[in-house]
Amino acid sequence: MVGTKTAMKADYIIVGGGSAGAVLANRLSEDPGKRVLLIEAGGTARSLLVQMPIGFAKLVANKKFDWCYYQEPDPSINGRRFLWPAGKLLGGGSSINGQVYIRGTKRDFDYWAESGATGWGFEDVMPYFLRSETWSGPLSRARGANGPLSVSPMRDFHPLCQNFLEGCNEAGLPMLTDYNGGEMEGAFLTQASQRNGWRCSTEKAYLRPTRTRPNLEIITNAEVETIHTEGGQAVGVTLIRDGLRMRADAAAEIIVCAGAMGTPALLMRSGIGPGDYLQSKGIRVVHDNQHVGRHLQEHPCVGQNKRVRVPTLNSQVGPHHMAGHMMRFLMRRKGPFSAPAVQAMGLARTRDELSEPDVQLHFLPLTYDIEPDTVSSVSAAIPKEPAIMIMATVCHPESRGRILLDAHKRPHIAHQLLGDQRDVDTLVDGMKLIDKIFNTAALRSLVVGNRQPPSVPTTDEAWEDFVRRKTAPAYHPVGTCRMGTGADAVVDPQLRVKGVARLRIADASVMPRLPSTNTNAVAIMIGEKAADTIRKGSRRSR
Repeated sequence: MVGTKTAMKADYIIVGGGSAGAVLANRLSEDPGKRVLLIEAGGTARSLLVQMPIGFAKLVANKKFDWCYYQEPDPSINGRRFLWPAGKLLGGGSSINGQVYIRGTKRDFDYWAESGATGWGFEDVMPYFLRSETWSGPLSRARGANGPLSVSPMRDFHPLCQNFLEGCNEAGLPMLTDYNGGEMEGAFLTQASQRNGWRCSTEKAYLRPTRTRPNLEIITNAEVETIHTEGGQAVGVTLIRDGLRMRADAAAEIIVCAGAMGTPALLMRSGIGPGDYLQSKGIRVVHDNQHVGRHLQEHPCVGQNKRVRVPTLNSQVGPHHMAGHMMRFLMRRKGPFSAPAVQAMGLARTRDELSEPDVQLHFLPLTYDIEPDTVSSVSAAIPKEPAIMIMATVCHPESRGRILLDAHKRPHIAHQLLGDQRDVDTLVDGMKLIDKIFNTAALRSLVVGNRQPPSVPTTDEAWEDFVRRKTAPAYHPVGTCRMGTGADAVVDPQLRVKGVARLRIADASVMPRLPSTNTNAVAIMIGEKAADTIRKGSRRSR
């Protein structure tokens, strides 16, 4: 039975201590005159599984660390359905992801600005990427030197990564030494959000240094139920912790950082969203915005894998191998246990007439098999034979979905990964590009047979059948509270929720369009820019 407790008070209430929320808690509490309350539904991030790079494989689909959202069966991929992860602990996605650090292209952000997110072009956001980062690689004007987040070149990449890079080069993609300056067409070794070989989440980078600040309170294992509004403005939240229902009031603002699934669900529970839909759920409408929860975007991902004649991580999973990997990590912070999930990547145009890359390539010196009826890639079987995988994602998918509320008013995902034929066609072209890379001199001599697909398709129709049977989400959902100036926007370019004063959103849900690449670095940048915007507004109001 839920009891009640008296209210807490702060100037700023931050809902969600993830990739962006942790940034905001740090930056807003730098002003000793402002009281900041950070509320996180999950726990701390001190587990060894969280800190070790290899631990991500045991974190996703683990309900202690992951919200484990599920989608409706997706007719565009033959009725299959998947788990959509979201970090449920301090650091959020940055505490459970594969640690790939990648910002996106110049065009990604210039498109945001052109589509109504004024002030979010590449030149506008670049200072916030730099502010967030301490780069341990070669000095560069494109890299930060004094930020909280540690980013490093991969400490120990698998030798087959070089074959992948050379194969891409033979197929027409240049090899890039640093891809984070905005120009990204080419192939490259992955950079990682790591510090001395350990994961560097926003919990480690932004929250640990702030724990002694008297004006910052961090509450964990506390889920926010609703946002309270009075007279058209947000004034507080209700949360449940240890069986007690509590009220927290904000003197200045509430900033929601609950992610692309959690944020629209919280707004809808609070009466902010599509009025007709909310009424059908028995929720009193506070502000009718038909676009809350809509415009859901996700990178559809599909790969090919081949048997090879040299050792890969698949053939090194026996007890003595694993003991050796662990010892190498503990002694030197090197080896497979130190590596990000994807060790090499690339951005490519599948057709010469395109103005920007349309597929992102991911190279793994291993492979895995997912059973058709499973909903989580964590249940994937790791074959013992040596094999490698190259995957492709659609950089800017046209398919759209929606976040709804289930019977318990939690996020319910309705999305068709391949609902738009253009995305299918792009993945078919991506599969042909991967086939071309596998047939370069750098890789052809290593391959001894096909695994998936068992035989290489020879027609577009056969490739499409393969794509629809094997496509999965890449774990990069965005866009459900999109930013802009048009009627379809939920927040304005200052991240203020339209129609509700003193309420902002700062997380992946505000992205107008998916970046070409992974999204965690962008979410951290959004946290930095949001904090700067809020502080500037606070100074002007004095």
